[in-house]
Amino acid sequence: MSVQTSPVALARQILSAASLPVIDGEPLEDSRGYQLRENSDGTVTVCPVLDGRPGAPANPVFRGGSMSEWRAMNRAALDAVTAEGWERTGDTWDGNVFRAPAGPLAPMVKETIHVLERDGQPGYARFDVSPYMGAVSIDVAGGWNCRELSISDVALPALHAAGFDVSTVHEGEGAERREWGTLHHLVVRPPVERREEWALAHTVRRLLQSKHTHVGWNVHMKPALPERLPEDAAPDAHRGALFFRFDGHAVHGPRDFDHTLQDAGYVLGPSRHEWWRNVRILRPAAP
Repeated sequence: MSVQTSPVALARQILSAASLPVIDGEPLEDSRGYQLRENSDGTVTVCPVLDGRPGAPANPVFRGGSMSEWRAMNRAALDAVTAEGWERTGDTWDGNVFRAPAGPLAPMVKETIHVLERDGQPGYARFDVSPYMGAVSIDVAGGWNCRELSISDVALPALHAAGFDVSTVHEGEGAERREWGTLHHLVVRPPVERREEWALAHTVRRLLQSKHTHVGWNVHMKPALPERLPEDAAPDAHRGALFFRFDGHAVHGPRDFDHTLQDAGYVLGPSRHEWWRNVRILRPAAP
């Protein structure tokens, strides 16, 4: 008879595989790593420990800059754990709370969960992901007006930035697997080409989200095509580049995103239509 591995042991394996150190017992004064706490409902809280102190550095005892470091550690754990298909069920001052999948996940399901939890989780909605006719079905649900917010502002931009093909198949009340107030069924397919560019789109979106608000409504990114580049561009110049469009929003000036990206080292150039409607060809910084 097989012995079931505990959620904490599974979480430890995931963090260790990602080279994120786990701290057992009382942390030392200069400890840096993660503590794992199993909760009564079977979830696991992954607590970043910085300078020997667990929990977010929200008081004067902590040194300057420690909050940014703690957030980066929290983000690293989030990326590692959700890449294995774990659901984030809470975001606390101690760290994120995760629930392990009930069983093995199909690769497409695992990747979809990773994108939603990493870049598309609004905090006020939940995503139920399952296989569907050779693709993946997503149920997005929540409270009052949550469906529209979670779809338009967070989930769809994250899915599109990852290159997923998305279609809506049904809207209605209730859900098959959970008791939810509103429901939105999507069918998605992960990308099979241009993975490097879609990864760049993830990185760029995360940078903008860290510096600005309402980014999901404003920015559209996809791998650049030869016909989008200036006519004198080299034949393979679209490789590694993004077609970047900013639709505009009252919160931001027309060049706010440009300045943020250029300060981070990204290279912005004109498309075939020059600077029409805030359209750019975006490239990563030179190594």
